[in-house]
Amino acid sequence: MQKKIVLAMVILTLFGQLFPASNNTIREEMRSFRTYDYGDPNPVAEINKIYPYYRFDGYTRHSSQRKWKVVILENDFIKVLIAPEIGGKILGAIDKSTGKEFIYFNKVVKFRDIAMRGPWTSGGIEFNFGAIGHAPTTSSPVDYKLENNSDGSVSCTLGATDLPSKTKWRVVVKLEKDKSYF
Repeated sequence: MQKKIVLAMVILTLFGQLFPASNNTIREEMRSFRTYDYGDPNPVAEINKIYPYYRFDGYTRHSSQRKWKVVILENDFIKVLIAPEIGGKILGAIDKSTGKEFIYFNKVVKFRDIAMRGPWTSGGIEFNFGAIGHAPTTSSPVDYKLENNSDGSVSCTLGATDLPSKTKWRVVVKLEKDKSYF
């Protein structure tokens, strides 16, 4: 009986080495970043190309620590960080074998008057839909959904409605279990 147990353990160990289990996860975390925020919006939306959106003006020169929701997709090879509260942008991506970023991960959120509605922050990858320029949602929260897919991959679907054009946009960021890209 003991020989059968030992043999079974050896077989399982060899099987595990030949076909390693993938460590594919998706989760949400609150992460603290040094943040240079922006002020309250103009309460009156101007009749222009971004109507019915309003603009934000007033940017701080002093930072404070602020917690932001971050979605993390991770497998054995890479880690991808997404900020659904900052337009759904991909904050950055890290190669786990080297610990180096292959998409720039700015660890400071410094909003400045660059986008159509005002606030924009550098780093990562942002999604632009609607009017020309940085999208109206570039620094606003967007809708998102986390999924553990039947093929072993994980995905985060991001999206919003562009109010001036009345179009809906969706982006699926998918991380497969055995790939070093997304």
